Parts: sequence; structure tokens; C-alpha cells
Amino acid sequence: MRLKMILLFAFVFYCLNEGTETPLLAYEQNPRIARTNHSILSCKEVKARIETMLILHFQFNELNNDLAKRTIIKLFESLDPEKIYFLKSDILNFKSDIKKNLNENDCSFIFDVKKIFKSRVMERNVKIKNILSTPIDLKKTEYINITKKNWSESENEANEKITKKIKLQFLTNKENEESEKLVRIRLQKSYERFEKNIESINNDKLFHIFLNSFAMSLDPHSIHMMPTDHESFIIHISNKLEGIGAQLQEKDGYIIIRSLVPGASAEKIGKLQVNDKILAVDINDGKGFYDLLDASVEDAVNLIRGKKGTTLKLLIQRNTENIIKKFPVTLVRDEIELKDELVKTEIVNLENKKIGIIKIPSFYTDLKCKSKFFLHCKGVSYDVEKELKKLSQEKVDGILIDLRNNGGGDFPESLRLTGFFLPQGTAVQTKDKNQSIRSQTIEKSKSYYMGPLVVLINKLSASASEIFVGAVQDYGRGIIVGDKNTFGKATVQIIQEIPGIKNRKTDGALKITQSKFYRPAGESNQKYGVLSNIIIPNNLEIYEIGENFLDYALSKDAISPSKNFKPMQNLSVMINKLNKLSQDRINKDKKFQELNAKIKMLKLARNKPIAITKENIKLIEELESPKFYLEKKNFNKKVVNDDDLQLQEALKITLDTINLSKDPAYLSLQN
Repeated sequence: MRLKMILLFAFVFYCLNEGTETPLLAYEQNPRIARTNHSILSCKEVKARIETMLILHFQFNELNNDLAKRTIIKLFESLDPEKIYFLKSDILNFKSDIKKNLNENDCSFIFDVKKIFKSRVMERNVKIKNILSTPIDLKKTEYINITKKNWSESENEANEKITKKIKLQFLTNKENEESEKLVRIRLQKSYERFEKNIESINNDKLFHIFLNSFAMSLDPHSIHMMPTDHESFIIHISNKLEGIGAQLQEKDGYIIIRSLVPGASAEKIGKLQVNDKILAVDINDGKGFYDLLDASVEDAVNLIRGKKGTTLKLLIQRNTENIIKKFPVTLVRDEIELKDELVKTEIVNLENKKIGIIKIPSFYTDLKCKSKFFLHCKGVSYDVEKELKKLSQEKVDGILIDLRNNGGGDFPESLRLTGFFLPQGTAVQTKDKNQSIRSQTIEKSKSYYMGPLVVLINKLSASASEIFVGAVQDYGRGIIVGDKNTFGKATVQIIQEIPGIKNRKTDGALKITQSKFYRPAGESNQKYGVLSNIIIPNNLEIYEIGENFLDYALSKDAISPSKNFKPMQNLSVMINKLNKLSQDRINKDKKFQELNAKIKMLKLARNKPIAITKENIKLIEELESPKFYLEKKNFNKKVVNDDDLQLQEALKITLDTINLSKDPAYLSLQN
């Protein structure tokens, strides 16, 4: 294996599905789009990568029968995540000795699964064509169950499931279309494209799906990455990319500009607009335009991204008032900072008290800098340090840190950040597969903040966020408020990069869970998260979000407290008072009363069948995915939103904390 190690703390990823008409698989549809024709994966390479995963993984050492069964289940689920194509019998009847096959360099069983999938998709498409050939029957009342997604027991059940799905898609799209027939034609074409995409799955794609299925059978956070996946991972954790700064989506076979990054070349040039169609791309390689019709977003991104300073040309189609315009646009790629994901601060004045809010969307870092072993590299902790100095100059009375939706990031960044709020001690403990325990000491900082501290979390606060939150709570340094608990991911991943051959920069990477982490007091937040001191109601309460809901999550356990662990203060009396003050406000607040009533209604709705009607479309969208809720709130755009009830109450709790911190009666009880 051609492997190079990079140690970092990995992100938590959610499949918050776009409202696409069919499940879109990132398969190569146009052979002209591929920048390299050399295959990366072979059956021999598949075996080698599996062996490497087993060497690195925290829990597993060999490919046993249980792991093999998990892998096959994940392979079927990866191809059919909505469970609308395969039958239950397809999985139960599939027989393969994975270990023996790999040892004999025989990967035919993977292609057998693809054949079954293609056959099932073709069968469903016959039914789909019949459904869409005539007007949809909207008078017949049909129901769907939001929470239950099981494999169909029979062909009839599968056809019934696809019939309901099409009706739901029809109603969703009919709101934006004037012609019923046009919607039916568009849906038919989308399913035909999906079938075509399956046919074009090449060996690399299929082997990757299998390897990723194996990785996910180890635990929820181990993954296999192809070169484009690895590049995307680096972009996410670095908050930087090299390209034109356009967010893309696929719709009806076209690649469409969904948004433009402010200040990036796509926005600065002034010639591109949201909803423009990108018909083709010329990457200036002497081969002319690459057609993007029926291409995947992955294909388009693979072409459009590139080194800073290089040029490319897009062929654009714009539809305006029944006029179709086609024109070329030349752009220069640049390095783009994803500003929505950077640290933001704002000062709120509340009852003559200054409260500094620090919003931390992720624990990003400069991986390029770190790969060169420089001591001082930019990252989230450096941005927070700058903002802390500004808040100190403004003489804020207290600080509220907003870690909602922060899925984690770089491990060292979380340690350095902890040092701004805790003077000394252990930030976190780790345990590897050899049961060796290490204490990660808090990095001392000159920017240490000593004042009142409140940390706002939700169920999407995970990983590195939980290291910080756990340390703050264990030491009694601050008050944790928000959702009932954080996500519950207490595992550490490493990235094992695979250097490329045949002029390729990389041949992908493995992200593998190598250790578990524990709080300074020895407890683990694995599966159940860090519990809030004060719960503030939130719509996310209705969703099954968290490590405990993921397949094959590692178990929760505990170790001894760190030797140098000593709480700074006991906040239990203050927390009781703060909790009472908060609950009194929430109980009297009309908006919270409405929110609690809505949460109760949504919980009931999620647990019973819902009629597929035009009136229920928005309700179904909201019940199916938290993304509907999060996008509506537009969380990362602003630090403070007036309609953000959870943040507004967290500010009031911070004000109470400031006031109680100066009360001699509470000061004497904290030690």
C-alpha cells in the first residue's frame, strides 16, 4: 500500500438529502468528463485497503462473519438508501464468502449485487412508466410512514411504495409547475436517468461503494474516500477551496448554479446568476468543451475545481421570460475562503450588560500549513483568540459560545480552544485499541478569559465540540444550555492518505476510527452526548439525531478520572437557580408555548401514517429531514436572529449568570 499518515480529528457527516426527484448516486455518466482514464481500484487493491482498515481500527482486527454480514447490508443500503428497489429476499438470499472471495482475488460478488440492483430498478421503472403515462389519481387517499423504512416483502409492496413516492414527488413539484403533464414528463425522465446512471457505474465507483460499505460496517464514522471525496474533506476542514465559488446542484439532467460565494470569481465577474444552467466546461486542456448534460454534481465539480490562477470557460444557458440565452463565460480560479463557516462575534446589550457571542460553526484548520509541520497555522482557535481580544477590549460582562450544528473538526484546535477558558489540567483523555490511555493537557494561553461563560449546544454539536463542552462542564467552568444533549460522538479518526500513481496526486484516503475519547472526569459521552445543565426547547427535539441512532456505533464505557483533574468550582446551586429562572420565562413566553405545542404535534405526526395530500407537503418535508428546519433558520449567516428563540433564551441565561456571579450568596457556595 502506498500510504501516508495525517492525524486529525474528523468531521461528523449527515446525509441531509436534497429534495431531488430520485436518489442521486455520484456515478460518472459521461466518459468525456473523467480527467484520468486510469483505474484506481482493483480487486487486489480492495483487499489491501480492507486489511489496512482492520490494522488501524479501534475494535476490529479481522474480517469475521458478523462484519461480512454488516458489509453486505450496507452495500445494499448504499445503492438503495430509501429502500424502494430491493426486496427483503434479495438481501436474505444473497450468499457470499467475502473473505474467501477476496483471498482468491474474486470480486464478482460485488458485480452480482449491481446486477440485482439494475434488475430491480428496471422492474420499478416499468411500474413508474405506467403510473406517469396517465394523470395522477389525487382523489385516492394514501398514507406514508415517516419513521419506518424497511425493505419490501413482495413486488406488490415495492410497487405500492414507489406509487406513493411518485405521488408525493408529483405534489411537491406541481406547486412550481403550471402543467401537470410537464411534471409527469420531468419525473419520468429523472427515473430514466437514474437507470442509465446505474449502467454507467464503472469498476472504480463500484469498488468504492463496497469499500465504503465495509468501512461503515466498522462504525458510523469510518469511511473510504476516492480522490474527489478526499479533496472535499480537506475543503470542509480547511474552510478553503480553489475554484470559482459557485455551489452547484443537479436538476432535470442539468447542472444549475444554486448560489454564488460572495467575493469569489463567479460572483465578482458579474456575468453569472443563480439558476443559470452550465451546459459544458472547457478546462483549457486543448480538448474543447466537456458536455455536462446528464452529468452528476461530482462530475461537474471535478472539472470546475482547479489550481489558483488557472482559467476555464463555462457555456451558460439562461432562461428569462420565454427567452433562452446561451453564452460563454471565462473565469480564473482563485482560493476561496468559506466565510459562512468562519468564527463570528457580536455584542448584545441586555439590561446594561454587555454579552459577547462567539459563533463557532466548525473546528477548521489549515491542513496545508500543518502538513509542512509549521508550528503556527491558522485555524478556528486563532480566529477565536482574535475575537476574544476584541471582546476583552470592549469589556464584555460575559460570553456566550454558540456551538450549535458544529459537527467537529480538528483535534488540536479543540485542545487549544479549551485553553482560552481553562487555566490548566487535562482537556480530554484518549484510549487506543491497545487500551493505552493518554491525557491531553490543556494548552496554556495568554488569551485566557476568566469571566462568566455559557455554552449553547444542540443535538448536532459533536466530536471536537463535545471535547470542549465536556471539559467546561467537568471543571465547573461554565453553564451548558440548549438541547437535552449533544450528538454523542466520542471517537477519534485518522486520515490515511493513499499517494497517487500514474501522475495522480492522490488515490484517495481512509478515514478510520482509531481511538475513543473520555472527559477529564473519566466519563464518555459516546452514544448519549453531554447533557445540558439547562434545556431550552428546540424543533430538533423531534428528530432521531445522534450517535445512538446510527448503525454499529461503538459502545459507551468509562475510565478513571485524569490524575490532575480537579474541578474549579461547584456550580450546582447556581445551576438550580438559573434553571428555575429560565423555566419561569419559558412557561410564560407565548412564543415558547407555541413552539412546545408544535413540537408535541410534530412528535405525534412522526409516529403515525400521514396522508399524501397537497396540504401535507410542507409537513412531510419538515418531518423527513432536519435540513428543512435548519435551512429555514439560515443559522450560519448571522450571529443573532430575533426569531431564534433558543439563542434569545441563552442570552437571558447568560445575563442571569453574570448577575449571580456577582452575588456573594452564590460565590460562597461555588467552592
